[in-house]
Amino acid sequence: MRSTLLFIASLIFVAQVAAQYQIPPGNMSPGEHTDQTGYSSTMVSGYTYRLGGVKYNHVYGIFDVVGGWLTQFNAGSIPDLWGKSGDNSDYFLFQGTNEIDGDEAIIVFDTVYFNNGSGNLMKISNTRMGEYDEYGDVSGGIIVGGKLYFNNGITTTDRHSPVEGSIVFVNSSFYDGGLSDAQHVDGFVSEVNYPRSDVDSADHGHGGEFTFPVGNGESVYPLKRQGVFVDGYYLLTVGWVDGDPGTTLDPTQGAINLTGSGFLAGGLKSIVPVGFWDWHYLDATEPNPSDPGYIGAEALTEDQTITVSIPNLDGILVGAAASDLRLAGYDIGNNEWIPLGTTGATGLTKGSLLSGVIPGGTTITAIAIGSIQNIILPATFNSFNVTAKACKALLEWETGMEQDNSHFVVERSVNGSDFESIGRVEAAGYSFSTKAYQFTDESPVEGTNYYRIRQVDFNNKSTSSDVKAVRISCGENQAVIKVYPNPARDQVHIQSGKELAQINLIAANGQTVLKYVPAQTQSGVYILPVYSVPNGIYILQVLNRDGTFDVIKLLKQ
Repeated sequence: MRSTLLFIASLIFVAQVAAQYQIPPGNMSPGEHTDQTGYSSTMVSGYTYRLGGVKYNHVYGIFDVVGGWLTQFNAGSIPDLWGKSGDNSDYFLFQGTNEIDGDEAIIVFDTVYFNNGSGNLMKISNTRMGEYDEYGDVSGGIIVGGKLYFNNGITTTDRHSPVEGSIVFVNSSFYDGGLSDAQHVDGFVSEVNYPRSDVDSADHGHGGEFTFPVGNGESVYPLKRQGVFVDGYYLLTVGWVDGDPGTTLDPTQGAINLTGSGFLAGGLKSIVPVGFWDWHYLDATEPNPSDPGYIGAEALTEDQTITVSIPNLDGILVGAAASDLRLAGYDIGNNEWIPLGTTGATGLTKGSLLSGVIPGGTTITAIAIGSIQNIILPATFNSFNVTAKACKALLEWETGMEQDNSHFVVERSVNGSDFESIGRVEAAGYSFSTKAYQFTDESPVEGTNYYRIRQVDFNNKSTSSDVKAVRISCGENQAVIKVYPNPARDQVHIQSGKELAQINLIAANGQTVLKYVPAQTQSGVYILPVYSVPNGIYILQVLNRDGTFDVIKLLKQ
């Protein structure tokens, strides 16, 4: 018994220091390459070049680059040679959450496939301030020289470093997929020009048209740019930001773009407080060295026609119609919102289009939905939080203002999509100050509960808050873990009453052969793919988010 406990303890220790497969630096030979088996992640510690047709299969969930993952893009020694797309390809094959991480690394792809499965997360965690050194790179988390295939669910970038963490598309490089609510970039996307002499100028600036596939992780709000964009080594970064533009920090400017009457020009009466597109254009060769978190904004040389897909405003706006809306841009030179167009939106429902033109020479730092009429939302949510209190759920929310606000309906779901009413809270009706509300769910279900607040005005129109989740566990035996089938062949189902942080599969020799970071699940059942694991007896170590762990013996056949 004592030896068994010591063996398990040693396996747990080994699992905490996961083995990484090291890709050696230097030139990689043409042909197909795959991560070696028996590891939990892959690391590039130096500078590795893929030249002349390298296909690389990434089979682990974490790809960690410390130095550089380079292609022909970086092979030049003078500027005229930088930015060349090669015939290399990368396939991310781990079925679950994938992460491309790095320590200010240069990560360049020609053609890259995010093949980690529909509904699964792809995290871009690397951030880099482009040094424009001998590698010719610009700021960004990853750089795409050819094409990116979104064969996954949501892709995230580091919102705290919007420019330095973005997905960068070079010249005419593009993407496939990524323009639906279930599949887009929750973060920032950039485009950049490398004015190579061997590339037709028509390919610069994506031939005059590029759509940024951005959103907030739940909804996609793409922005299309159309116009001449040939400025060499200039970086255009765009991302969607939730919140009132007048109170929400602009992540690339480090300031709030105020929306009061003194900051509205050209007939604008208001800015819709639902969110904005952060728009940032800069000379990629001259980052501000005094503050790595901020890069000065500049103006595009030529006019740019902008078309956005708006959030749902139907039944939300009071005192405005689709014809009253105008695409608005924040002119940082004059510190004011200006109308970018003279026509309204195609509708008020989600996905309706709104267009305008950014004049060449005008420095815009944000794009939002404006109106030539005063508009009021029946209620604006400042905050909404849910916490577990013993076996109950406490809901607390605040409104910043209320107009014609009759009451709130508290709704609950057990799967995150099908909601039912469980209570009603009377509203203030009319208020221009902060109002606080709360509601206690006395009988939530065991496990994960999803909540939202639906605001209802006196005309019976309504709008809903964001969805919040909380896990309720009231008994000692509610968090029993189940693993099936055991023995297993292709995959293992792990059912737990707790939220899992990580799953490790450990061989008898103590080596971690598989590390899996599970995505959030509504059913409490996590699926671990083991089809590539050799047959044998393993220890399945389940690390819970509350700091506890479970250990189960697993037979792979």
